[in-house]
Amino acid sequence: MLQSLSIKQFAIIEELEIQFTDGLTVLSGETGAGKSIIIDSIGQLIGIRASSDFVRHGAKKAIIEGVFDIDNANEAIEVLKTLGIDVNEDFLIVKREIFSSGKSICRINNQTITLQDLRRVMQELLDIHGQHETQSLLKQKYHVELLDKYADGIYEQHLDQYKRLFNAHQEKISELKELESADQALLQRLDLLRFQYDELKESKLKEGEIEQLEIDIKRIQNSENLSLSLNAAYVTLTDEHAIPDRLYELSSQLQTINHIVPEKFQQLKEEVDQFYYLLEDAKHQIYEEINQTEFDENYLNELESRMNLLNNLKRKYGKDISELIHYQAKISEEINKIENFEESTSNLRDEIKELNTQLKLEGEKLSKERRKVARTLRDHIVNEIQYLQMKDANLEISFKPYESPQKDGLERIEFLISPNKGEPLKSLNKIASGGELSRIMLALKSIFVRSRGQTAILFDEVDSGVSGQAAQKMAEKMKEIAKVIQVICISHLPQVASMSNHHLYISKQELNDRTITSVQTLHDDARVEEVARMISGAKVTELTKQNAKEMIEQNQKL
Repeated sequence: MLQSLSIKQFAIIEELEIQFTDGLTVLSGETGAGKSIIIDSIGQLIGIRASSDFVRHGAKKAIIEGVFDIDNANEAIEVLKTLGIDVNEDFLIVKREIFSSGKSICRINNQTITLQDLRRVMQELLDIHGQHETQSLLKQKYHVELLDKYADGIYEQHLDQYKRLFNAHQEKISELKELESADQALLQRLDLLRFQYDELKESKLKEGEIEQLEIDIKRIQNSENLSLSLNAAYVTLTDEHAIPDRLYELSSQLQTINHIVPEKFQQLKEEVDQFYYLLEDAKHQIYEEINQTEFDENYLNELESRMNLLNNLKRKYGKDISELIHYQAKISEEINKIENFEESTSNLRDEIKELNTQLKLEGEKLSKERRKVARTLRDHIVNEIQYLQMKDANLEISFKPYESPQKDGLERIEFLISPNKGEPLKSLNKIASGGELSRIMLALKSIFVRSRGQTAILFDEVDSGVSGQAAQKMAEKMKEIAKVIQVICISHLPQVASMSNHHLYISKQELNDRTITSVQTLHDDARVEEVARMISGAKVTELTKQNAKEMIEQNQKL
């Protein structure tokens, strides 16, 4: 939900602060007062491309800042986490600065992000719908997604299985194309791969070998110092003052004491004995090490040559030893595949054929389930459209087979509508009437508002071209949507304004030869006055005030 909006130096707005709440909020005012500019400013927060024209004349930059409640915006929170943005609080601060040069900076919770990432986050929070704006709901390519979301998991298992088979099928097709297009280049690559494989195989690479070589080389290079230290350590443990012998004597003395003073020194004797055995063990280890320590120049040369070989291979291939071992196995597989080209392509064709069979079988199951849900969705949409005073409207969900399986299924799914009796079914984006389009979009949004997971929706004069009973029904539908998510609407219709939970009046005035936009929350008489103006136009009479009051009271009861 959008909680607050701050606008500075944006178009004709010098500075404006607006507080929003949940439910249905209507913005009204005279033409040119800045209502749509407010929507444009919010558009900047969801990632609509900026322009230097947005910066108020004479200002260096425009600043728009919005505070959003994200308490239940789970999908948006997941996107924020993937971007590494702190979401410890239940609100989000989104800020956009637009400079007179046309460049802009986007920030979320004071963290600078790209315009693309801003869009990723905000599409999960807020949707702006303008009457003439291109909408995803109108585009055929999104209709299958809307149907699947409406299904709410009914055929999720079939959909997941179809996608898995489709991806596997595409991978095999790509693999086959790669093999078939190789030709002479493939043979040249085979020579290179064989050379690399023989070189790596001859090297007999082993995991951790370089680390062990470093230890062995260091040992031999320092064999003289090592030998001296080992011998000195052995003498310390074996001469006439040897520590183990003294510990043995001490243990015997403590044993005698224990006979006289039972248990008092028993623990001390056990600790002394433990040290004695530790030193005895150390003495044997040092002795064995002395016998193994000698300077062998030939062996050192062998180790250093081996180290040079491995380091040269690392530099040549740009990989460490572990990666080279993996690469050797990989090129072995590729060599085998190229050498058995005909067999490989034949096997791939068989795999593709089998996957295609499975894909079609699973696709048919998916289509069958989709058609069941589509019948329910079709009836739901028609009911919503007819409720909005399009009594003769009809809608069908079209299923047309693709020539070959596609990533979304075996059939092209599209919503087709006939707004009036006798008219043929046609694509949603072919609707000419603005009023009809507005009502259809409102009907669709009322159905898909839950499945799309957003927390706020903005309508920018979607009620243009609508009046009378249709306007009343549209107002009721907006109020219904507002029970689920926050709705902010710019409207010229008194029916919509009187239905709102909150009414904001946008006005402008001239100050020092500049236009200033302001916003006022309307209550009681002020609200009646504005609804009356919307009913009658410029001239407001006592009769229109009475009509406005009755309309507000009646719609608030609804």
